[in-house]
Amino acid sequence: MDLVIPQKVSTIGADLRRLMGHDKVKDDFPTLRAYAVDASIYRMTPQVVVLPDGEADIERVMDYAVRRSIPLTTRAAGTNLTGSAVGSGIILDVSRLNRVLELNRDEKWARVQPGIILNELNKQLSSAGLMFGPDPSSGDMCKLGGMLANNSSGPHTLRYGSVKDNVLSMRVCLESGGWLNAGVEALESAQCRQTFEQFTALESVVHLVRDHRELIHAKRPRVSKNSAGYNLFDVATGIDQGVVDFPKLFVGSEGTLGVFSEATIQLVDRPHATVTGMIHFQHLEEMGEAVHHLLKLDPLALEVMDANTLDLIGRAQYHIPEDSAATLLIEFDQGGDHGGIAQLKEVCRRFRLASDPVIATDPEHQQNLWKARKALYPTLYRYNAKKKPINYVDDVVVSADRLGELIRYLNDVFGKAHVPLAIFGHIGNGNAHILPLLDVNDENDFQRMVDTYYEVHRTILEQFGGSICGEHGDGRIRAEMVKRMFGEELYGLFVKVKQALDPAGVLNPGVKISETPFTEHIDFERLSKPCATCAKCNSVCPVYDVFQSEDMSSRGWFEIVTAPDYSYLNSKRVVEACLNCKSCRTICPADVDVSELILQRRAEHPNKLAGKIFGLHAQQAKFEKLIKLAAKTQDLWDRPVIRRIMDALSRPFLKQLAENARFPWNMKLPRLAKTLLRERHRELCVVPPSSSLQKEKKVAYFHGCAANYFEDGVGDAVIQVMKRYGVTPDLPPQRCSGTPIETYGHRALAKEGARENLKNFDGYETVVTGCASCTLALKDYEKWFKGEPEEETATRLAKKVKHISEFALDQETVRPSSKKSSVPQKVTYHSSCHLRAAGVTKQPRQLLTNLPGVDYVEMQDADRCAGGAGTYIVKDYTTSQKIFQRKKTAIHQSQAEVVATSCPACMIQLKNGLPAKTAVKHIAQVLLENMDETESG
Repeated sequence: MDLVIPQKVSTIGADLRRLMGHDKVKDDFPTLRAYAVDASIYRMTPQVVVLPDGEADIERVMDYAVRRSIPLTTRAAGTNLTGSAVGSGIILDVSRLNRVLELNRDEKWARVQPGIILNELNKQLSSAGLMFGPDPSSGDMCKLGGMLANNSSGPHTLRYGSVKDNVLSMRVCLESGGWLNAGVEALESAQCRQTFEQFTALESVVHLVRDHRELIHAKRPRVSKNSAGYNLFDVATGIDQGVVDFPKLFVGSEGTLGVFSEATIQLVDRPHATVTGMIHFQHLEEMGEAVHHLLKLDPLALEVMDANTLDLIGRAQYHIPEDSAATLLIEFDQGGDHGGIAQLKEVCRRFRLASDPVIATDPEHQQNLWKARKALYPTLYRYNAKKKPINYVDDVVVSADRLGELIRYLNDVFGKAHVPLAIFGHIGNGNAHILPLLDVNDENDFQRMVDTYYEVHRTILEQFGGSICGEHGDGRIRAEMVKRMFGEELYGLFVKVKQALDPAGVLNPGVKISETPFTEHIDFERLSKPCATCAKCNSVCPVYDVFQSEDMSSRGWFEIVTAPDYSYLNSKRVVEACLNCKSCRTICPADVDVSELILQRRAEHPNKLAGKIFGLHAQQAKFEKLIKLAAKTQDLWDRPVIRRIMDALSRPFLKQLAENARFPWNMKLPRLAKTLLRERHRELCVVPPSSSLQKEKKVAYFHGCAANYFEDGVGDAVIQVMKRYGVTPDLPPQRCSGTPIETYGHRALAKEGARENLKNFDGYETVVTGCASCTLALKDYEKWFKGEPEEETATRLAKKVKHISEFALDQETVRPSSKKSSVPQKVTYHSSCHLRAAGVTKQPRQLLTNLPGVDYVEMQDADRCAGGAGTYIVKDYTTSQKIFQRKKTAIHQSQAEVVATSCPACMIQLKNGLPAKTAVKHIAQVLLENMDETESG
């Protein structure tokens, strides 16, 4: 019998719940575990997490932290690489403050809350032809609040500058009480005097800067970008010009001077057309020389990856020549005519290249060229099970013309230390990201880290005259180096600024202004694991999308289920929240499958009610009789009044399945089949061939449960499509593929059915599927049976499985089908999560694009989960519908008449959530409708 271990109740949590309500305050084990990490090398367990939904909440928390002297750390996406998003006191997660409050298209500015993801912001701005210029490579998961805190920039800094160059004003909650509208004010104006009267600490800071302008100007870093220390440099320049630029003071302050609730940001026109080039240099010196010429093209971005980096991430995967000593990525805006291509080729002809430059003008090709650069850091986690990329000298800046010299120096230093090294970054402005690969749990590697930390930073400052930080912030990792960079006198001014605005010392202590050694709080436990905690998985996690809380996210779940003191009983609410959509697996550059870890934990506590249902389901003859009985009586029980009664009566029973499980009375159910698919096609239901008959090139159709039990025409359409291509499939005996069974923890039962499927389908050359989850499950059998006798058979099967869209495209190259001539319908495509995880992404889109009766339109968020996820719509209907809202909006904006997809649960969700005028069809049905009735010969 499992014992429930009582958790220690936090008095801080109790106090804050009384102030703010239960929904906004969390302090249970999974929450604190999830928020103990960000994307840095540190771990600090907080005492409580607060999720504010307005300025009043922020002010209450600030007041409470100051009165109780409790550290307060503001956090957004937690993608920070320096440890400034973790803390030992209160974590204030602003993720739920994620709206665009106002947009002025004419003047090109927007008022935006700090919890909005950069890519989401730019999606919303795209309809106005605008975007926010700064673009960190983590743009698909980083949030505006973190960008403001760190003064982020990114690859396109060359054109658009850093965040500090693009902020017009901010709303800042100050420790002294009240909200500052931080804009640019004339120093002698009545407005400025009023600001000083309300916030005397600000007046003292301005006087401090004014009185020390000579020192501040003398110590200004002589490089193109800098985020080290407080930005008193631009404040002093403003004072010289008679203004106080308050945003310059707060941007880049990393939560140590105040808390932001919104910012008014300057926007730029979205480029109409860009050119992306990839250039492979045989010699490092020539790469450095080429930069001078390439900058004359006025590029939007100019990025570098050195030879070591290319070796570590795998040259073959990204089509990079073996003799490339360095690879440059260049992007420029040519207004649609791409006249710069000729100039780019002309520059390249001057140098010895490993291959001709690759030039891309279409978005998909450009995206592929950028893929390696944008996923570089987490991809390095695949390099070695023990040696991980460690961010501790990761953000230095030197003069752009000395970057080649810097790369040679770094290769020498780390080469002598026998440390693998990746160097990449923004060569156009001399900003290098340096990632040594180390095992910090090894005593020798740990000492190498300490030695090179001081050696590299000293050399950057003394020999290169550079900066220790260009865009990632000082955080905890570089705080002790700030004094060394700026000297005692200027560092003393930084301390006085901090003391003036944070007299209680509670705002992110240990960050930016601190002499604590960088080795404090290193997370030795996590750095021995495969996850980079980069949060790419959070960017696609449908549960995180709804709850905006780290304990309800893929990254948080990894931390929770791999914790040494993990317990299902104190983590059940989060472990059972996962949809098993596999989106995290699909996107993870480090090849971590969080959903698999969740399933392993569920298997330790399989759901008893689900076990009984699936046990009955395994008795196919008996279960099919029940399905047909339900089908024959569906007109009786599938009525609003009866369904309401069923909904009410079944809730206590369904609580055994999940706390929020219900059978919603208003959910449209698919029609159950009175005559099952296998009964409708008895002539195809054959005894499976043995593997010795494989040469006969037989094709089998694995229809799955839904196509057999539902009267929706999907299974019939798949069969008819195959016949139109001249292929008559077999329907050998089959059990459930196992996905829904495994989802409830019954892995042994799932594998029992899988063994039968392996036996029955092994003799076929091709196994065609129509269901997304079945496609993935059949391909995953080799993982299920790794190290077991069935592994070889499972590996063979995985290579034979083809989704109907893959099968149809293959057939089109061999025996094109004749298509109907009809008025095109506007069709969009919802990409089912499990089909993406199975590697089938382009084929359905290509198939639809090629159909003459289809006007294909790609909707925004086509690759986002729709929230159906098998039986999740029953397990947690409310959350399921919240997940669906994003998809519903995207479909509406696409103006599609038909939504094509491949997942039965997705089809149920779509049919429930969309208006009747929008048809939902399986991709095989769309294909069949556009094919002539004559079978191919």
